[in-house]
Amino acid sequence: MCVPHPAKAVSSNGFAKEKKKPKHIQRVSQDQFEKGDPNFIDERTSVCEPEKKASFLDKLVKGL
Repeated sequence: MCVPHPAKAVSSNGFAKEKKKPKHIQRVSQDQFEKGDPNFIDERTSVCEPEKKASFLDKLVKGL
């Protein structure tokens, strides 16, 4: 049997809907986008340098 739309439930089922966080990300200003964050603190402890690939000649000389 169908329940008409204006009909309301007599008792509460105890279900409370949680508030969700907004899904959008706040847009930054164009100036901050171009120049970066002035309060940024670089917390890296080491500098990542790519390893130099040894050429065939270097490997040949080291092997002797």
